Amino acid sequence: MYRPIPFSLPLAAFLACLPLSAAQAQVTSNLDDLPQAKTAPSAKKPAPTTHPAGYAVQKPAAKAPAPVAAPPAAGASSTAEPVRSTPTHTTVPGVPPAPPPPVVLPPPFVPVQIHPPVPPAEVTAVADAASHTAPLPDGGMRVLFPSGSEALNADSLKALQDYGTELSHHPEQRVVLMAYAALPGDDVSMPRRIALARALAVRSIFIHAGVATTRLYPRALGRPDAGDTAPADRLDVVIETNPTDTPASSANGMP
Repeated sequence: MYRPIPFSLPLAAFLACLPLSAAQAQVTSNLDDLPQAKTAPSAKKPAPTTHPAGYAVQKPAAKAPAPVAAPPAAGASSTAEPVRSTPTHTTVPGVPPAPPPPVVLPPPFVPVQIHPPVPPAEVTAVADAASHTAPLPDGGMRVLFPSGSEALNADSLKALQDYGTELSHHPEQRVVLMAYAALPGDDVSMPRRIALARALAVRSIFIHAGVATTRLYPRALGRPDAGDTAPADRLDVVIETNPTDTPASSANGMP
């Protein structure tokens, strides 16, 4: 039984008359108003527990003990070294003493017939073709063609055959066929086709004269450049020397 408490008693006397459980509930209910310490974002908020009087009490999370570092040995540096992980294997894989032998493909079980390369068609002379040849200062030859055609007359064909025979005796040289052509209008494709036909015609003459195909480099350039003052419908036979292999010491300027 509780005695009635007059209202004139002070607050401290009133709280002293309350039972212990009620006083604890009164104090516990104000814990949320107290400032709380800030926790790290990754820390998990502990679950609240229920007080016997019915009020929720937030229990502080238990802190993990900090790891205690071992004291450094006498004479050792004070700089901490990172901990290295233990390797996952303890044996070194074996290395073969030599590379594997190359794979040798067996010959076919049936004979395979090898066909020689087909030579180009021979060029025939056109009697009324307005073509002629002229020597170049560097030992080459210039062939002038009629406009829009790759036809050669008998004199031009004979001059190219003799020139090809002379080239066959110099295997160290390579022959570049610079073919040009011009037509009225702005078409770019047709002049290149005419230039290609001229280069292939001269190439065929040189092959039948004994020049190896690996020494001939036809180039169909089409229309000449704006600053080119030479005739537009022409083919220039340019002679170049094959590059020779030089030792590494000579390339570096050393004897």
